[in-house]
Amino acid sequence: MKTKFLKIFAVIFSVALLLTGCATVSNVYDKNGNPIYFDEISYFGGQVAKIGDYLYYANGYTDASGDSFDYDQAAKTGYLSRIDLSKDFVFDSEIEDSNKKDSSPENIEKVSDRFVGYQNQDMFALGSYLYFTSTNTHKTSSLEYDYSRVTLFRVAFNGDNLKEIYTTRYDDKSEITVQKGSDGNYYYIICAQNSDEEYELSSIKIGDNIGERKVLAQSVESFVMPDENSTIKEILYTTTNDDGEIEIKSVNFANSQTKDFSYSENNEISLVDRCGDIVFYTADKLNADIEVFYKDLTLTDNHFDGDKRFYSADSISNVMKVGEGYCFLSSNGSLIYKTLDGSSKKIISSEETFDLLFENNGWIYYSTTTEINRISVVDLSEENVVTMTEIVSGTYGFSDGYIYYFAKLENQTSSDTEESTDENYYLYRAPIDGTMNYQLIGKTL
Repeated sequence: MKTKFLKIFAVIFSVALLLTGCATVSNVYDKNGNPIYFDEISYFGGQVAKIGDYLYYANGYTDASGDSFDYDQAAKTGYLSRIDLSKDFVFDSEIEDSNKKDSSPENIEKVSDRFVGYQNQDMFALGSYLYFTSTNTHKTSSLEYDYSRVTLFRVAFNGDNLKEIYTTRYDDKSEITVQKGSDGNYYYIICAQNSDEEYELSSIKIGDNIGERKVLAQSVESFVMPDENSTIKEILYTTTNDDGEIEIKSVNFANSQTKDFSYSENNEISLVDRCGDIVFYTADKLNADIEVFYKDLTLTDNHFDGDKRFYSADSISNVMKVGEGYCFLSSNGSLIYKTLDGSSKKIISSEETFDLLFENNGWIYYSTTTEINRISVVDLSEENVVTMTEIVSGTYGFSDGYIYYFAKLENQTSSDTEESTDENYYLYRAPIDGTMNYQLIGKTL
């Protein structure tokens, strides 16, 4: 999976805390009657997970970053749910056909009371478990709740055996991803701030058994993670040595083996992104303007020479492989498409305010606070996927031809009547082909 699924930094509070409990829903079986088991990671964009015929998801969404955040109130709508997609949705008998897309299905099941629907939500399936993120509920040393911290959990598909794996703080410079290592096992890979306010790399093996967290590198300044297309199962990072010199290193997150890279001492190097085995980095080459270069890790040399120029900018971000080239956000906020050695073309102007979501069959999907749209990289044709009154931009799930997103209810009784307006966000879905046939999936209060 393409993964920057969390922006975090790390303070560990509890590792492998087992939270036992009875199953809340039935188990999930395949068509042969065997329990569902995933040998490989099954990932659907982070907001949902498809397990057998069931869709698992956060029922609702609440921003947990503000001082007024109330965990108990948010958990009333943002708990972990599932619904059987192989069966027709069931609605209250009083709901007319014309109102069903704005009404909650009645066959929604609650899997866990844990609050999962917020800005750092992510989930995926591996083995017999659903892995997901939640806000921290441990008290600090001053006996206060710090909801800026994030907790990683896993739970059996029937809601049993909830286990806490790791609890962290987070910030915009940090990242956690899940990747297969050189040993064939899957790992959480985390670059996060430690208690000394320095960034460090660490890993946690996951699967049938959860491993201990291993620190891989400390005093990290810039880094790039591998992804599902990387054959080199290493994390690259920069750090400054005792002599004040920048060092470029890599570490194998499965076996902790390290490697050193070199570069011209005339350059200042910063790693910015990675797709497969192509690493993008900036260099202030010979005191000229900073530009973006690239390096192919499959080549035998260990030198960041600044010869392979990619793009004239002081940085780029959100790089994704699209066909023969790459889409990325320029430093001014435009969406650009470019092959490694070819010319670039602007896909979306920086004059628009948008959040980049994902690519599918040459279409780039992006969102605003009212719309989800897609644009063709080939001919720049655009289509509207769905328009609603208020959408949580930047979050999505993707499965079986549907995009899943959070939005406020579309058709409600006016607030000037006895019945108040529901201001919560709930999960919706819409076909990705732009038919505008949206459907409420979350259960309203």
